[in-house]
Amino acid sequence: MPLQTMTFDEIQAAGAAGTGCTWLGGDGLTVRVAMKEDRGAVKRQGRIIRLRPASGAPEVFPYTYHHWQGGGMDIQIRDDKKVVGRRYEHVETTALLILSEKGRRESWQGRLDCGS
Repeated sequence: MPLQTMTFDEIQAAGAAGTGCTWLGGDGLTVRVAMKEDRGAVKRQGRIIRLRPASGAPEVFPYTYHHWQGGGMDIQIRDDKKVVGRRYEHVETTALLILSEKGRRESWQGRLDCGS
């Protein structure tokens, strides 16, 4: 997986911390995509890349989106709505991340954690 684990400090510096969603994937199901309102972020090759909602992307969780673009990447998160975890003000579901770049498309299964 080309997206690296992000720390809370990195997510916060990108403006993507707070009420919204994170996509968890890879070994240990760590945060690979952070999304808050119209701000998203990923880490790749050691640097943080800010994302914006794709044109026409519908709002899905209050104040955020599941289709993002930035750094030459198109990232879609497809939530299958199968709940695998629930905490106070958080719901975690299984979700597929689809990364398209330079005519190539790859996908990974992970989890979508949304809440405040």
